[in-house]
Amino acid sequence: MKCFLSHSSKDKGSYVAQVAAKLAPNIEYDELTFEEGMGNLEEILTALGRSDIFVLFLSEHSLESDWVRREIREAKMRLETGELKRFFPIVIDRTITFRDSRIPKWISDSYNLRPITKPTIAAKRIRERMIEASWKSHPLLKHRDQIFVGRNLHIDDFEQRMDDLSKEQPLVLFTSGLRDIGRKSFMRNALRKSNIVRDTYEPVRIDLTQEDSVEGLILKLADFGLSDSIDISNLLTRSQEDKYDLCARLISDFFPYKEILLIEDRYCVVRFDRDIAPWFVEVINRIEHNSLAICIATSAKAAKHKYIHDDRFYFIELPELQKVEREGLFKRFCEHLEVELSREDYRNFSPLLKGFPEQVTYAANLVSDLGPHQAFVKADEIVSFSSYKASIFLKQYEDDEETLTFLRFLSSFDFVSLDFVLWVAERTNQPLADFMERFVADSVCEAIGTTGQYFRVNEVIRDAIVRDRTRLDSNYHDALTAFVQNFSDNYEKEGFDVSEYHIAVKQALTTGVALPESLMIPAHFLQTMKDLYNKRMYREVVALADRVLQNSEFYDEHTRQDILYYLCQSLARLQDPRFTAEVQKITGPEHDFLFGFYYRLRRRFEEALRRYKRAMKHQRTEQRARREVVFVLTATEAYEEGLSLAKENHERYPSNPFLAQAYFQCLLHGPDDPEISDKLQEVLSALDQIGGTRAQEMHANLSARYEFQFGDRDTAYSLIDKAILEHENIVYPVLTKLDMATHEMNAELISSCLKKMQSGGFGAAHHGAVTKGKAILTALEGDKARALRIVEADLKELSESAREKLVRRIELI
Repeated sequence: MKCFLSHSSKDKGSYVAQVAAKLAPNIEYDELTFEEGMGNLEEILTALGRSDIFVLFLSEHSLESDWVRREIREAKMRLETGELKRFFPIVIDRTITFRDSRIPKWISDSYNLRPITKPTIAAKRIRERMIEASWKSHPLLKHRDQIFVGRNLHIDDFEQRMDDLSKEQPLVLFTSGLRDIGRKSFMRNALRKSNIVRDTYEPVRIDLTQEDSVEGLILKLADFGLSDSIDISNLLTRSQEDKYDLCARLISDFFPYKEILLIEDRYCVVRFDRDIAPWFVEVINRIEHNSLAICIATSAKAAKHKYIHDDRFYFIELPELQKVEREGLFKRFCEHLEVELSREDYRNFSPLLKGFPEQVTYAANLVSDLGPHQAFVKADEIVSFSSYKASIFLKQYEDDEETLTFLRFLSSFDFVSLDFVLWVAERTNQPLADFMERFVADSVCEAIGTTGQYFRVNEVIRDAIVRDRTRLDSNYHDALTAFVQNFSDNYEKEGFDVSEYHIAVKQALTTGVALPESLMIPAHFLQTMKDLYNKRMYREVVALADRVLQNSEFYDEHTRQDILYYLCQSLARLQDPRFTAEVQKITGPEHDFLFGFYYRLRRRFEEALRRYKRAMKHQRTEQRARREVVFVLTATEAYEEGLSLAKENHERYPSNPFLAQAYFQCLLHGPDDPEISDKLQEVLSALDQIGGTRAQEMHANLSARYEFQFGDRDTAYSLIDKAILEHENIVYPVLTKLDMATHEMNAELISSCLKKMQSGGFGAAHHGAVTKGKAILTALEGDKARALRIVEADLKELSESAREKLVRRIELI
């Protein structure tokens, strides 16, 4: 794979020469590859014949060069015949825009002309285009974004607002709606239909997470290379005012290039409480331009009534696709895939579509792959697509461990660059570029950035993989360790992109590799603390929190509160008395939630419930508190009280295996219900559909418990023993066997389960089940008085009815 570098000799200087040096030997560049004694035209034609990609460096000099114009004409002819695979223009002169009349119309109309001022970044982008050119084409991917149906009323509203001369033009467009409802597609099409951008234009895409704040936005904006001479170091210790000014300048530098910034916002700009982050308002206050520059797809619906008099902000709320819209989208996709369906086929599939564009495209692809009859056989899969999307996508890799292992690795990061993937590929000796191609084709990954140079795993799929807590493969672990060391040795000499920068700093914080804090931002600490907390490395979380809080006066209050939140959670896990002092610094509903968490871990369940129920009244903590309340009620065996809430939680989030497990327990031990067997089977079916290691373990575990209750008990014990063998590092199958043995009053089995629990270790969450087993075993061994004392002294947390039931069982022995 070779690329031809087309440029003016007057631009050769440092820029093009540096790019060529980084890409050698895979280039055609006069100083390196043109032979002496040959005429220039002959050299050019020969070099073009050896090339797959044509790179055009656009500048004042190159647009005036006769040779460059000739090279462009030759490139166009070869593109039309297929001899060239890719044409990649790069603006290296800030005075040049896509509106320049000297740029051939076929280039300005078909390509996003953006300046890349750093030679290192230009070389990276060219290398990425070289890899992409080697990937086989995917027609569906090329045309999918162009298929857009409906939303006419919302687009009309947008056009009217943009044409309203009585108001200033909005600077920021916020679009909210359910995940996967088509927020970004809507904004792209609204911009095109309103003639704000040309049809081929793609906005500059970045993602912001809850942890990013202003510092994260600064780093991601700076990576685009649109701003000169901006110092983005020492963001941990720069004043808030300085950071607001810096961020405003980086955004303002988009205006001369007519660029639109498209942000996928996951509770960073618009927070859980629906308020726009104060830091973002401060940044907007410093921008003097009055034309649309930022489109934000928000996870939370902004409280727009608070900003009704601020013309700079415009809000659109997208509902699910209407029936006629989803039917139209399904029809368009089927036609695009050259699938012929009868009127009756359309009538059959129409009721299965629930208003999510991605579900519609999935149904059309299923019809294309299987035919209408076999696709309709999978109607349940189409209907449940939105709930079980992660498992549906992941099942296609379940027999391909190498690909799945790489996907788990990718899911460790918010986003990655192709350059980072290639670096890892060299050290793992795996065809990772091929894997990436497949992920993009399967919609498992999506491209973001200025030219689609970064990739992120679909959020739902990433959440499912992270929730499984799978250990990192040793080959990838070694490659990551080597990458961090390389970054530590060379960050001052080499140009690392923003994804590599984030990966290296986070991993350095995790492993203790020394990097100067001038490279770091609060988000690095927050994201690392979150990862460490999920790995149960609570002392390391406390150490990082103490380190970053030394500069907390330079952070916005929301960031400071998030750091304190992870600190307090870890202190509670560690049973550290310092918790009660640190939690006083937490404001809002999180204060009550954390106290509820602290009391639950200490088995002070009444106090925990009181705090959790207060936290349930606030949107920010409602769902977390609802989940915790059910866990408390199942721990105290107040199953009847927890049943309704457990059912609501499961129905709201059917792909969460922990909520499914809690609902199963409440059903199994709750009030008599003639439909109990069917309801338990539905939960087991949901766990089977969720997929993943944890869901599989829970499914095996609860299937055995179901068989014990409604089937053959010998079969049940065989199933649970198999689950214990297959999930030897997880305590829950042993707890299920203990529950079964206790139910049967089987002293030998109770004793063996208790010994296994003791050897494997158990936490406070398992105290009730273990103590209950001990009490029953003590009674079976003939000491009922001592058994009753155990209940009285050590099982005070049980609900009154559960304690009375246990006492009656002991007395009847």
